[in-house]
Amino acid sequence: MNRISKLLAAVGFASAMVFAQGQADAMVVTGISQSMTIADKTVTATDQDGVKIKFVADGKVMRLMSADGTKDYMSFNSFDGLYTGVEFSVRAIETADPGKRLFEIIATRGAHGKNCGYWLIGKHMGQWTTYVSWNSFANIGFRVDRWHQLSSRIVDQQLVVTSTDGYGHVDFQTQVFWDGSCGWFGLRRM
Repeated sequence: MNRISKLLAAVGFASAMVFAQGQADAMVVTGISQSMTIADKTVTATDQDGVKIKFVADGKVMRLMSADGTKDYMSFNSFDGLYTGVEFSVRAIETADPGKRLFEIIATRGAHGKNCGYWLIGKHMGQWTTYVSWNSFANIGFRVDRWHQLSSRIVDQQLVVTSTDGYGHVDFQTQVFWDGSCGWFGLRRM
């Protein structure tokens, strides 16, 4: 009888965890812009508060700045330690529940699009922050020591990031979700 009680309790706990995990997955992607490639130029955008910002790149580092250039909010460089020939692409992602305007940044190098950086940024309590990065992926099994080509797409109104290896095979895939219980983004490996 004691074993059956423990088994039922474990099943109940597991069911509650699955239900809670589903509840945390509240963010819905409502819109996504075309990717803007920023090689050696400046691209302007508007943040979720309607404030104009700009992304400025020089082939080594990309900066997120105020539109007038007086404030440098964040800087991005490659994760592989090589700081030349980096091409950054940026696209805006609109979400509901919570309502946010995020910017997805992907850094690549070379003709074959080897990925050397990923960031999902936005404003949190009025300050620019990185919600998801290359390191976030590494924490759930992404192999940073290998060649990757990252891409993202919207699947059932959810953001899914996929990595393919040099042979075109999927070697990593994760869903980015909003965890309402802690007020932050999480990753669910697929």
